[in-house]
Amino acid sequence: MKEKGGISEEGQYARLVDLVWEKRGIEKKEYSMSRSKCIVLAVALLIGQTAVLSGLSLAAGTETNVVEQWFKDSGLGWLKGLHFKADFRLRYQGEWWEYTDSDDREQDNDRHRGRIRVRFGFTKRYKDDGLTVGFRLASGSSDDPTSTNQTLEGNFSKKPVWIDLAYVEYSPPVLPGLTLAGGKVKNPFVHTDIIWDSDVNMDGLYQSFELENGAFRPFITLGEMFLDENKMDTDHDSGVLAGQVGMKLKVALFSVNLAATYYDFDEFERNYRGSHGNAVGDDGVLAAGDFDVFDVVAQLGTKVADIPIKVVVDYAVNTAEDARGESEFEGKDTAMAAHLKVGKCKKKHDWEVNYKYAYIEANAVPGDFCDSDFGHANRKGHKLSVGYQPFKKASLHLTGFWTQPNNLLKGQESHDHYTIQADLKIKL
Repeated sequence: MKEKGGISEEGQYARLVDLVWEKRGIEKKEYSMSRSKCIVLAVALLIGQTAVLSGLSLAAGTETNVVEQWFKDSGLGWLKGLHFKADFRLRYQGEWWEYTDSDDREQDNDRHRGRIRVRFGFTKRYKDDGLTVGFRLASGSSDDPTSTNQTLEGNFSKKPVWIDLAYVEYSPPVLPGLTLAGGKVKNPFVHTDIIWDSDVNMDGLYQSFELENGAFRPFITLGEMFLDENKMDTDHDSGVLAGQVGMKLKVALFSVNLAATYYDFDEFERNYRGSHGNAVGDDGVLAAGDFDVFDVVAQLGTKVADIPIKVVVDYAVNTAEDARGESEFEGKDTAMAAHLKVGKCKKKHDWEVNYKYAYIEANAVPGDFCDSDFGHANRKGHKLSVGYQPFKKASLHLTGFWTQPNNLLKGQESHDHYTIQADLKIKL
């Protein structure tokens, strides 16, 4: 058996497997196996473990030699910087509506669904070049940008998957803090769901810079996003131009994040997917006329008795709203929200409680993209959720929504809407 540095080749690969077990916090095992079996086991353990690879490559002495030699000999050096990530959610969702009909009679309706969400993707980082490529597939009953839920229906039919993320990021090693990105990207802006649902991933480009300056870190983000192009029925392309400035600050036990953003939704009023709570004029164009939204978000985080606490407030106004002659909706241009989160489900036996109050007027923000579970735009109400993590990688959550319309046309009925969601979430 060939030896290197007093250790047999088989022993080197067995040692690599031991190191991986150690980094993952699992009791070491005694191995007596061929080199090929060691490689297979090591690869199986390393897949998705970027932190493990980084930790191993920084190990000292013989351990470093073992790792580097393994990559060279196996031909699997391309695995360095490759990280897989996946999650699964099983949900029961019940909804109830209460309203008064045109004959002034009280009515109610209900809907009950089983739903799943599956997401699977990877990132590949080329550290020396400052490049990162990302890709993710996700479930979804449709191409709705605000949902990756797949309703269980259709007589056992197969379920579709969609491209949820596909992007490249460039962070020049010579300019720390700068990121340039393009493709179908994660939302790069500090935001809440009164403007952007958590499932919305954007199509386009962004540039961000954060000054790495200790406790005080100012940042700026610019975005050029595509909404729709070559619309034959309107002869107008639509998109979003956005600019955000903000700062992150850590003082003692407190962390603060402040951000102000201006979103210019160009030609969106003619190219919307659905009104989703926005007022629509007689000509079929959204009554707001235009959406130029100024948004301010403030986040405060701390810990009390080692329990994380986070408070978030958000205020947004559509500075371009003119109601297009729809006097009943004139001036309905404001949205606001307040969030409180206590605890966080991160490891076994963790718990969390979340509360949100939101108020979104009919012409404040584009209804296509704000919180779909809350009911999109033109809603006000409450959200309360509790969570507990009984397993290392799985948590249970119960969420309730109580919302009602914010602005009504003359003679329009008011609908109270109640939603219950019971979730099992698993990180794969």
